[in-house]
Amino acid sequence: MSQVEEIRTDSTDTEENELARGLGPLEVTTIIVGGAIGSGIFQAPSSIASSVGSPGMTLVVWFVCGLLALCGGLCIAELGAMMPRTGGQYVYLREAYRKRWVTFIYGWSAFWLVWPVSIAAVANVFANYLASVVNIVTADTPGTGIVMDEISKAIIAASCVLLLTIINVAGVHWAGRVTNWFTYIKVGALGGLVVLGLVMASKGSMDHFSPFWGGSSGGGSPVSGFAFGAFGVAMITGLFSYEGWTFSSYVAGETRNPRRNLPLSIIVGMLFVMGIYMLANFVYILILPFEQVQTSSWIAADVMNVLVGEWGALFISIGVMCSTFGGVNVQILVAPRIFYAMAKDGLFFKSLTKVHPKFRTPAVSILCQGVLSALFALTPRYEDIISYGAFTSYSFSILAIAAVIVLRFTRPDAERPYKAWGYPVTPLLFLAVITGYLVSLLTNAEFIFNTLIGLGIVAVGIPFYFYWEKKNSA
Repeated sequence: MSQVEEIRTDSTDTEENELARGLGPLEVTTIIVGGAIGSGIFQAPSSIASSVGSPGMTLVVWFVCGLLALCGGLCIAELGAMMPRTGGQYVYLREAYRKRWVTFIYGWSAFWLVWPVSIAAVANVFANYLASVVNIVTADTPGTGIVMDEISKAIIAASCVLLLTIINVAGVHWAGRVTNWFTYIKVGALGGLVVLGLVMASKGSMDHFSPFWGGSSGGGSPVSGFAFGAFGVAMITGLFSYEGWTFSSYVAGETRNPRRNLPLSIIVGMLFVMGIYMLANFVYILILPFEQVQTSSWIAADVMNVLVGEWGALFISIGVMCSTFGGVNVQILVAPRIFYAMAKDGLFFKSLTKVHPKFRTPAVSILCQGVLSALFALTPRYEDIISYGAFTSYSFSILAIAAVIVLRFTRPDAERPYKAWGYPVTPLLFLAVITGYLVSLLTNAEFIFNTLIGLGIVAVGIPFYFYWEKKNSA
């Protein structure tokens, strides 16, 4: 094995032994739930309903995306229990494929595309619901309040990212407590909406589900049954809404009894998220006419407005604002540490290793990630933002899930305290459906341009890889 291909695992094990294992089963489950329930369930339903054009297909998209997330989570649970080290997907790719170029391209795409897109998308939802609050507060009578245009909301989203970037440079001692409170707020807000919707079902109508399989897309085109292209487009936002099923694996090295608690957190967390997502979408369609579900910019606020009036809309809008603001903060807190570590390993820009002399934070890494995310946040459409990174993100998810199969062959005797339920059907189902999803992205005229931009950003990293490897071997 050459110098550039050598995988250094001893130092990783040593580092893990120095980490305090302060997270129990409740905390790591909260990480899964809090990571998944962010912006998506408050923003994606309208986009999905508009794409597929019928209540039935809308619910099918949410169910299929949840099932795929659960399948992926079961596989990640096996890998996490087998290799309980901080780093998650980065560790699994390294151990399964043992090629530095694989981990480099993963890190490169994460830095320039995947994390900035994710941060920007959540900030975009924060801006949408801030606009909803402003509209409600400034209204003398319903419908008369200030309405922010798309440019104003994009500027607010970018400003949110930059503000939290500055705060993260200044220190992280308060981040854990704030994250916990924001998780409670988001679960409370969504759970409250679901309970109210079911209790006050008389405010809605089951007629909103008719016709169940037929209708029209957001553009007015008639829709009947299953359309591969439309389903693939809808999955862009659906899968993004379930992202979070890998989050507890990133803190495996700080989890007590990770070989038990990591799989438990993923399985329990994803089942909870899938259940509350299906209930939320049922309530959305029950309370609002499906045509309004397809076009609503702040669907949770519209539902609460019908249920309990203007103050209900204001309450849920503030709840979503807090949820998404906290979500942006968590991502800005976590992501730069990955790139700081890569730079320390000689696989990234050396400047990203610089630590602030007073605050002892990876300031350059945080600032670079924040500026990139703010630029993406200037894209005003939520679905446009996440479409830039969707193909790249799930291409690496395919590699990570395939790692379960690879390691079953290359390391058959390794200790596996938990084995993925339903293997090999579980990983193969994930791989088959996500591969089809990626094909739909490449064949969809609406999103092919954004997909190609994302792939172009990844391709630019190839010459940089050879530059750094030549520099490391010199």
